[in-house]
Amino acid sequence: MNKMPRTFGIRAKSRVFTRIIGCLSPLLLILLIAATADDPAGPTNPPAPTDPPAAPAPAPSSPPTKIDSSTPLPFQILRRSPEGLPVIPLQVQGQRFEVELAADDTSRRRGLGGRTRFLPGTGMLFVHPDDQIRGYWMYDCLIDIDVAFLDRDGRIVAMHRMKREAPRRSAEYQDMYQRRLKRYTSRRPARYALEVPPGDLTRLKLKIGQTIHLPKSELDKLAR
Repeated sequence: MNKMPRTFGIRAKSRVFTRIIGCLSPLLLILLIAATADDPAGPTNPPAPTDPPAAPAPAPSSPPTKIDSSTPLPFQILRRSPEGLPVIPLQVQGQRFEVELAADDTSRRRGLGGRTRFLPGTGMLFVHPDDQIRGYWMYDCLIDIDVAFLDRDGRIVAMHRMKREAPRRSAEYQDMYQRRLKRYTSRRPARYALEVPPGDLTRLKLKIGQTIHLPKSELDKLAR
């Protein structure tokens, strides 16, 4: 039997190897793609933290409103008190009060008689039709009261802490009761008297000669 040339054997093997490689290449490519899909990429670095947004700068605060105590509050009847008296706003040393107006004989005589409490920020303003030396007492008054007498321009002419008096006894005649009540006078002619809760005149540092600005023209029209 004839022997095949050596070169023929080498070429035949080469062709076989090439065919094998050709058949395996698509399979290797598929396996490589699958492996790549199954193997996720390595851990990615988290994004670098960013500084939180800076808080907006606070708006500059406006200076506190300064209350002008040199002018009266506009005259305005806010409501009627349970006793039926008009209530108006009044400014004293920069503090707002809501005061009842006692502008006729009946309301001036009654005043705060019979009241059992005096709420902060409230008061009673007595309005007289003329200027006289006034004398007040604590007739039937059950609470202490501060009073400032004012002249026609609202200037303080006298101040008192009026103390609650012992109530009238059952066997006490009215004239006897009235005689024992202490009088608090204006010492000088006064047209107005402002009654406020006890201690307020001291707290507000009011002094004789100071002015409480009142809506005088409107008040004087109400006086009877």
